[in-house]
Amino acid sequence: MSPDKTKLVLHVCCAPDEAAVVAQLGAEYSLHCFFCNPNIAPSDEYHKRLDEARLVALKYVVDFSADEYEPQSWEAAITGLEQSGEGGERCKKCFELRLMRTAAFCKQIGCARFTTVMSISPHKNIAMLNAAGTSAALRYGVTYEPFNFKKNDGFLKSIRLSKELGLYRQDYCGCRLSRAERDTRIAARPAGGLNDISD
Repeated sequence: MSPDKTKLVLHVCCAPDEAAVVAQLGAEYSLHCFFCNPNIAPSDEYHKRLDEARLVALKYVVDFSADEYEPQSWEAAITGLEQSGEGGERCKKCFELRLMRTAAFCKQIGCARFTTVMSISPHKNIAMLNAAGTSAALRYGVTYEPFNFKKNDGFLKSIRLSKELGLYRQDYCGCRLSRAERDTRIAARPAGGLNDISD
């Protein structure tokens, strides 16, 4: 981390969103990307997203760390909420789990602030993200920065940048339940329909 910039741990969920946010914040912050996504399934999908996220960090010359892959922690966190649709209570528990782990990592490396790239997605509830981040920050004595990366066409910029960089862009949030929901949408789509992108 650069000593003359404000240090910030950046929770990343995928390379396209990571690239867009790092490009936006890199001039102002000394970033340490933290890949913490026990929700991602199956394991080959997890490792594909991890590898791409690591490549983005190398391209932009920022620090990068990955949490242990413990999908069982996500399963435990959302137990009983399996029928909650995307954007509901299961997502709230998922945000809480990942941002709590990010806050713990932030504290561990002696960084005072953290945030997440997830607010760039139009599918994510900003209020829910901010509540999870603030709660995690209070627990670990660090500060959560409530950025809204959707502003100023942030999501569209992430799509364009990911195409320019040739990044893998997933078409479901990451968990097995969002993947099943994607499969249902595809099955119900008229032949020749456009693919939708969810992250």
